[in-house]
Amino acid sequence: MMNKVMNPVSLPVNFHPGAQSAGARANWSSHTDENAMLSEKMLMDLGKMLGRQFTIYAEALKASLAEQASMPLNDFKALEYIMEFDALPTGQLAHLMDLSASGVSALINRLEHRGYITRGRHPLDKRVIALHPVIDKCREVLAVKERAINQAINTAASQNPAQLIAMYDFLVDSMSTFRQNTKAWLDAKALVPRAS
Repeated sequence: MMNKVMNPVSLPVNFHPGAQSAGARANWSSHTDENAMLSEKMLMDLGKMLGRQFTIYAEALKASLAEQASMPLNDFKALEYIMEFDALPTGQLAHLMDLSASGVSALINRLEHRGYITRGRHPLDKRVIALHPVIDKCREVLAVKERAINQAINTAASQNPAQLIAMYDFLVDSMSTFRQNTKAWLDAKALVPRAS
């Protein structure tokens, strides 16, 4: 008999702490052992889907979109980073892309030549050169990806809007943590020069 992977989207809303009030969240630990086991299984499946499956398919989608845009995959990934971390220092992009100074310089030149980014001074430190996205130009490339994701979200919303709210709550909290951790890692890496 095959092991059935639990789909969190099909679980009742009351199993999602994010969909409940603050008072209900405080009582989350008071559920029965059966519900506690269910929530542990749900969390394991969420970890698997977000940490492995979602990442794999997101990377495959990036490769497809980069091909459609006639861009090298690394350029497409760099563009996503620059859009997410607006005013991204060149050294931090080098660490994110695992590129040498000459490698990241060539990548930046390609993106700048095609009109996707501009270089300027960092708003918090004028000594640092930062990369800024040209929003309208970048949106042309990333619009296909956003449409694909929005289609999946709209399907989920039509089936069970309350659970979509729970997912939204979860992702907002998670993205805040991910962003803080990434920024801390990049700030620490800024102290370590990369090899040429």
